[in-house]
Parts: sequence; structure tokens; C-alpha cells
Amino acid sequence: NAFVPVLYYQIYYKTNINQLTEFISDKLPEENISDKTDSYINSSDMQDITYDLYNLATQELCTMDRISFLVGSAACEMPASYSEEAIKAQAIACYTNALRLKATNEYTQGDISDDSRIHQGYIDEAQRKEKWGADFEKYETKLKNAVKDVENEALYYNNELCVAAFYAISCGKTETAKNIWGTHVPYLISVDSKGDKFSPNYASTVVFDRTDFIKNAIKICPEIKNIKTTESILVVTKKSPSGTVLEATLNGKKFSGEELRKAFSLRSPVFTVKATADAVTFNVSGYGHGVGMSQYGSDYLARQGMNYKEILLHYYSGVQLKSTAP
Repeated sequence: NAFVPVLYYQIYYKTNINQLTEFISDKLPEENISDKTDSYINSSDMQDITYDLYNLATQELCTMDRISFLVGSAACEMPASYSEEAIKAQAIACYTNALRLKATNEYTQGDISDDSRIHQGYIDEAQRKEKWGADFEKYETKLKNAVKDVENEALYYNNELCVAAFYAISCGKTETAKNIWGTHVPYLISVDSKGDKFSPNYASTVVFDRTDFIKNAIKICPEIKNIKTTESILVVTKKSPSGTVLEATLNGKKFSGEELRKAFSLRSPVFTVKATADAVTFNVSGYGHGVGMSQYGSDYLARQGMNYKEILLHYYSGVQLKSTAP
């Protein structure tokens, strides 16, 4: 489920386009993903391609076919209760990212990891049975049907596989990649996602007393350990048009909203701050980095009648959906 737990939201980003690291909002990623594609992507033996998935828990390499991989990935990354069109969009995003990783050979332990802190998540059939319980047959059938409908489709921009970033809930607008990663990505720009505001998980509030605030702030601002009051200790000074905190001063030093989000385990970099003498309160909007496809937003659009193609073209500007089948 994309909405748990909060600790997933401690994020580190690299700023090179070939090192954009996070696919969804609730993970702690750090990995290399390249723009490059390989000739095999359009080859005649595409149907026979398998994926070597590194299982972090067992430290074993598991080889699986595309359907098995995509069902397990979609099941891990998006609630199975979401609309089938949203699940199709999610499966295509997962497939696009997996193709990019497989093409670059940059991950030395396999094609991709099931560790959602560095790649995108995956759960096997046994884990899906445990997760869904009595609803297993219903959701398993639903996801398999959705995946089979789109198993050959991937996202491209200028004939190169996309960084298909996704996350749980936007603040009502998605964020441009440059404001989060420091690198312009032409298809990851701000678009409306107003349906996210209807999510029960849209808003969150986190309150730190002075002791806990110092304990977290010291990660990025060591000298803060000696402060006697938290009044005016943290002030937001610059926001993007989408609402992301671009700059704030902490004890007089400048930090980005992403740095503060990581330090304080906030759900998103869209927040306001109230700092009194003894406590600091964060009021946070959305759930995730905000770049690319909002998962709740995609489900909302599906419920308004959009199909998966329309959803993807809404969130990834100017991309093309192409078949990888021979």
C-alpha cells in the first residue's frame, strides 16, 4: 500500500538525470538509472525476456517472467482496491523503469532489486496472499487481467525510456523535477492533480517538542544542539508555484524542503511551519516527492472516466506509449 509507513519518506536524491533515483514517494532510494536504451528493447525475442530480481531479505536472485514481475510490482506499489485503469498505468510505469534498469546493466546484483528504498517494490504470491487475505483471489485476478492488457507498453520520450516517477498523493499539483532533483526533465513538469485533495491521507500534522526537534535537526545542523528555544528557529523563505518548500532557514542556515523532509520524516516537501518557544509544528500536504504520477490522483481520474493512456499522458507531459512487442 502506498500510504505506509511514514519512514519510507526519508529520501536522498542525486541531481544528474542519469541518477534520478526515486520512483514513488514512500521509499528511501539511492540508485543509478540511465536514459540509455539497448537494441533488445525492440528485438524479436522480447516475449522471452526475464527479470533477475534481487531479494533483499534472502539475498537471493530470483528469475521471473514479465507478467509475474509486473503483478508483484504493481501489487506492492499501488493499493489493489484502486481502479483497474489506474493499476494499468502503474504497471506501465513499473515496466518502463524495469526496462531502463535492465538495459543499462548498472545494478550489479541483478536487473532490479525488490528493495523499494533503492528501486521499486515487489511482493511474491505468498506475500500477496498474506496482504490481501480473503480478497486474494479477487485482487489477484484483477491485477493479472490489468497487467496482461498492458504488458507490452512502455513510456518513451524522444525514443528513450522515461524515468517514470510516481508517488502516493500530490498537494493538488504535481511538482517539476528540477525543483526536487535540481535537474530539468521535460516530461516531469507541474500539472494539476486536484483529485488528491479528496484523499483521507492528504493532510498530516507532525509536532516536535524542543528535545525531539533538536534530535532530528542535528542530522543536518549539528550546531543546533545548544539552542535554548525553538521560537523562530525554522522559517520557510521560498516556495515553488506548486507549494514545495524550496528554501528555509534553520537556525540561520539555508536548507531545501527535501533536506528538511528527510531530517524530520515528513510525508512531503510541501509544508508550513509554526515554531514556538517549546515546539515546532509541520502541517504537511500530500504524500511523496510530487514528481510524475500521483497514484491517488490516477485513481481519481480513472473514477472520472479516464483510461490508463489518458492518465499517463496527463502526468508525463509529451511522452509516447509504445509497444515493446515484436
